[in-house]
Amino acid sequence: MANLDVQRLRKNLLKYYSRYNVLPGNTYELSSDMDIESCVAAIDDITSHILRPAERNMRLELSQMFKECENPEIPYFEVVMDIMQFMNEFVGDPHTVELIFARVNNEVARKKLEVDEKIYYKNNEWTSELAEMSMQKLRDSGTERDYQFMIEQLTEILSHFTSEDGIKNVRMKLNNIIKDHSQRELKVLDLQL
Repeated sequence: MANLDVQRLRKNLLKYYSRYNVLPGNTYELSSDMDIESCVAAIDDITSHILRPAERNMRLELSQMFKECENPEIPYFEVVMDIMQFMNEFVGDPHTVELIFARVNNEVARKKLEVDEKIYYKNNEWTSELAEMSMQKLRDSGTERDYQFMIEQLTEILSHFTSEDGIKNVRMKLNNIIKDHSQRELKVLDLQL
């Protein structure tokens, strides 16, 4: 049995708790005549008490990191229909909208293929077969990242039709269309922690 100065130990523990910005834990089990096993158990309890808030914060931060990196697949035709409807309302000429959208859609499909397969194609290497394959890949497995690139391209083109404030509106509405179609599975990750 060790003879402990419990008052001094409690005072030192209070300082220790304040160093980690943790509310003091229960120190009633501390006594002046504790054996080694009791001291080890008390140290383990105090350590877990101090680490619990930090562990929770770390888990939430890591959860947020995972959620921010989620890149959900988005159903192609639903998104395209909503974007085309918005563009028709914004531009007003369906023929112009189809031309703009066809060009942007091809650029997005090409970039998706290049990013996914980690191969860059020069313009003279880009064939109609590759273009068709990339479009099919976009239709089958287009993700939020791909549609974010589409929004950038469309916003750049539509900037010729409006003012600076109008561009902010366009970007916001297109982002909302993408967000409406995103099925995020990790949004409830915090509840599982």
